[in-house]
Amino acid sequence: MGYQIFKERGIDVELITGYEGNAFAFTGDVEKDLLSITSVHPMRQDGVRKLLSKARTDWDIINKLIKDDKLAEVKYKDKKFYVRKLPIKNS
Repeated sequence: MGYQIFKERGIDVELITGYEGNAFAFTGDVEKDLLSITSVHPMRQDGVRKLLSKARTDWDIINKLIKDDKLAEVKYKDKKFYVRKLPIKNS
């Protein structure tokens, strides 16, 4: 549905129909990495856990980002995904 809305408005989008895996880049700054990845790509819960493991940190960072309104948890087909909440600009 979202794909159609964008296409109808002339916005060039790509529809990804399959799961792409958990091979996300890690720079050492887990908060920056999470926000960067989730701004363009929803991360499944298992992918987030894998990234946190690489960073040797725990789920507290996710709770903080959600509390700070920077990250959102979304459920889709019995799976949890995390997406970045982008600020809304008032014009």
